[in-house]
Amino acid sequence: MSAFRRQWLWPVALAASTVFGLLTALIGEGGLWWLLCWVALATPLVTIALCVVGRRPSGGL
Repeated sequence: MSAFRRQWLWPVALAASTVFGLLTALIGEGGLWWLLCWVALATPLVTIALCVVGRRPSGGL
């Protein structure tokens, strides 16, 4: 895998998840669509939270 593809894989995947979640929220009529919306929109937030919690302090300011 090229360095460019490796660098942009996760940002593009999270953006696609966000767009999918927003579209399902607008188009869906409840039930399974709302579940898909919540999962798709929560995925980037959970990823951000895991990255923040997993970050170790560098020792400097």
